[in-house]
Amino acid sequence: MYRRMRKALIREIAPDTVLDWIEAEEYVMSQYQSMRFRNWQKVIWEHCQWDGIKRAVKRRLRQRCPSDPEDELDWKAGQLWPTMASSIEPAEIEVETFLARQPDLDSIARRNATALRRRDAALRHIEQRRSRRKKEEAQSQEIAATRSMNGKGEGPLVEPTPLEELPIAADRNHQNGHR
Repeated sequence: MYRRMRKALIREIAPDTVLDWIEAEEYVMSQYQSMRFRNWQKVIWEHCQWDGIKRAVKRRLRQRCPSDPEDELDWKAGQLWPTMASSIEPAEIEVETFLARQPDLDSIARRNATALRRRDAALRHIEQRRSRRKKEEAQSQEIAATRSMNGKGEGPLVEPTPLEELPIAADRNHQNGHR
């Protein structure tokens, strides 16, 4: 998967410089990590449904027998979950599953968000570099066209600005009390 994605991106953006290659690699790696993290969330969610069912059964048992100690509630939940699980709403089981693995799911969600931010930043940098390169190429073509119009390879003629009109000189004169 990673190699196919990398090959497709390289073909699409055709990196020219070392920086483009680095950004392309960062983009592919970040996208791949994001995909893996989403898969991890899905797997944790599926594998921990037992924890959610057990927590939901235990909560129901705690409501019925508030004086029972936790270890006894755990044992009862382990024994009674097959018969009680069908009477519990699926949404309640989902909530308990989430609460059972909330730190793990939150950690993965943060990692996924970081990978997506890195991916987006890499793509932004690639696009900015391309735009800058196009702009520089257009400017160099414009300069070359101007030089050929002036003849002898000279650049465009620029009139010199008197020193008194420059902002630094004007500010210095104002500071010294001169007008």
